[in-house]
Amino acid sequence: MRIRANNPGPMTLSGTNTYVLTSQDDGSAVIIDPGPELAEHRGAFLAEVADRDLRAIVLTHQHADHSEMLGSIEQWAPEEPVYAVLGRFARHTDPLSDGDEIPFGDTAADVLRVVATPGHTSDSISLIHAGTLYSGDTILGEGTTIVTHPEGSLRDYLASLDRLRALLDAGEYAIIEPAHGPRIDNPAEVIDYYRSHRRERIEQVEAALARGATTASEVCDIVYHDVDVSVRPAAEQIVKAQLAYLDALPAADDA
Repeated sequence: MRIRANNPGPMTLSGTNTYVLTSQDDGSAVIIDPGPELAEHRGAFLAEVADRDLRAIVLTHQHADHSEMLGSIEQWAPEEPVYAVLGRFARHTDPLSDGDEIPFGDTAADVLRVVATPGHTSDSISLIHAGTLYSGDTILGEGTTIVTHPEGSLRDYLASLDRLRALLDAGEYAIIEPAHGPRIDNPAEVIDYYRSHRRERIEQVEAALARGATTASEVCDIVYHDVDVSVRPAAEQIVKAQLAYLDALPAADDA
């Protein structure tokens, strides 16, 4: 079950999606991304959990629109483990690593598999269960994901997209449930677009540098000249991530 928080905005689209998955016997549940601290939202996802045994809460990454609800967790889930890559969010369990499995029921099918997908943030993960990829902010249901500096890495993000494409080709999942926007039924098309879009933006940044731009602000004036003023600061951070990626290329080639 997808429960959308009422926190729409330029960075959250129509709102943050919280997911409640239930076990094969319908006796237990897991929550993915509890979301922002909104009482109405908390009531909505707890209503989906209902009288099931809540076995786990999983965080796809650190951003507040996904994690803020953990600030009140002692009120609504005082004993349940929180699974996250960063130790400051993990509770009653070790921090997550790539390949970990998170059980939320009593059968072999009641398991979430962790796929490390850094890039949007250093701690970003995706989760696979029953043919579905829960992508966090790595892939969105609408538009494209931002990669900002310094918490994100464009090099890592491109590698994560390649990995998700390989897992799709291997039949590990067939649909994507993102943290923002609707379900994605055409993952191959979306991932390929994401990859080509990133490459196109990198080429645009290179062209801006060739035209004499020397700062992130100057590059932003050229490459993101049409963005709304409300997201200009985010656009400049994206440019910084792109410049960091380009700056690292010679060293990577020498290696």
